Amino acid sequence: MSIDPGIENRYAEILASTRARTAEIGERVEAVRQEIAAESQRMREQNERLCQELDERSAAREAAKNDPTAQNEWLKRTPKQGETFQFGESEELLAEQPAPPVPPAPPVSFEASPVPEVPAPAPPRRGRHSRPDEFDEDDFSSRNWLD
Repeated sequence: MSIDPGIENRYAEILASTRARTAEIGERVEAVRQEIAAESQRMREQNERLCQELDERSAAREAAKNDPTAQNEWLKRTPKQGETFQFGESEELLAEQPAPPVPPAPPVSFEASPVPEVPAPAPPRRGRHSRPDEFDEDDFSSRNWLD
């Protein structure tokens, strides 16, 4: 019994193409493996650099923490504007603000002139989220509906 030469040739072609694809896939796998190894090495080196920087920062903070002059400077430190929450105006801020300038007095004339109208003083400032003093009859949120 002999094998048909057409089938044998077809089998040889399939085998050759399979081996070629296998070699191509193997090359791609090896290239990806090398790329992953190189990326892993880069990340390892970067991680070592970052760890070294963090160790240096930690040592610097520890040295600054144990430095008596740094501790004294910390105790003398005052909070800057905007670093703390303040609900309403504080007495310190009001004391620090300069008084509004006083307008110069008008020249005195003895002629009959109408009395200039003095504007009413501005109402004191309120916090952003404070409730109004007046009661709004249409405001249903402050009404007790159970009575």
